[in-house]
Amino acid sequence: MPYKLPLSKILRIAGWRVTIYDAEGPEEPHVSIYRRTESWRVSLRSGDFLDNGASWNQIHDDVRRAIAANWENLKQEWNDLHGSNNPV
Repeated sequence: MPYKLPLSKILRIAGWRVTIYDAEGPEEPHVSIYRRTESWRVSLRSGDFLDNGASWNQIHDDVRRAIAANWENLKQEWNDLHGSNNPV
C-alpha cells in the first residue's frame, strides 16, 4: 500500500499530494509530488529533482515545509516499502 504524507486540508483541496508508491522497483528512491495533473519526483538520497526542468520554486511553500519536516520519515517509509531491494 502506498504511503501518503498527511497534508493540510487546504493543500489537499488545492490538489497537492505527496506519495511514495509501493510498486517502484529499482528506481532511484524518491517521493512523488502532485498538484492536480502536474507531477515531480524528488530523490530521497540527494533531495534533487529527478525530472528535467523541475525545481522547488514550482512547489507550494507549505508542501516544501511538510516534506522538509518529514524528510527522515519519508526515507523510512521508502525503506519500509523497498528497503530489502532498494534502500535509501
